[in-house]
Amino acid sequence: MISFLERFTKLSEAEIEKLDACIQLKDYGKGDFFVKEGQICNHFGFLVKGIFRVYHLANEKEFTSYFNTDERNRLVADFSSFLTRKPSRENIHALENCEVLLIRQDALENLYDGSFTFQKLGRLIAEYNYVLAIERIYSLQHESAAERYNHLLEIYPNLVNRIPHHYIASYLGITPESLSRIRKEK
Repeated sequence: MISFLERFTKLSEAEIEKLDACIQLKDYGKGDFFVKEGQICNHFGFLVKGIFRVYHLANEKEFTSYFNTDERNRLVADFSSFLTRKPSRENIHALENCEVLLIRQDALENLYDGSFTFQKLGRLIAEYNYVLAIERIYSLQHESAAERYNHLLEIYPNLVNRIPHHYIASYLGITPESLSRIRKEK
């Protein structure tokens, strides 16, 4: 986790110790939820191992927003709920056994209050997540289903071999049958 965080800014030994004192390791079994729709997201997580699927329900249908994997997008939370303290509109569901380093919302606020470095780190991580969100929106608005699939293979190279394909189809905004056609054409 420290090497990931230090991509954004250098942390002193004292800052690493403060961070370490606020973090707990939690295991999630396959099928467990990090947060469910309607709950307030009280923790921010760093995914050490595993895969989470972030999705919401509309008209009795599941829509996959994104995945958290140990290869990419390791920051786990419903950020809107975490920041606003309002109920989550999404579900974050473990697709395989996961290990997550957790920090409570109040502990993170204390780190921000006590250190310019942690404030800077929080801002840079927010900017990083903003860029990921904009990339996702652009992909959905401007790429064909085949282009979205190719992009998925680039950003999540091992995902298609680790999770059910109907989740991938949901992420791409297509039916499982359309995904099968795209995969056959490759």
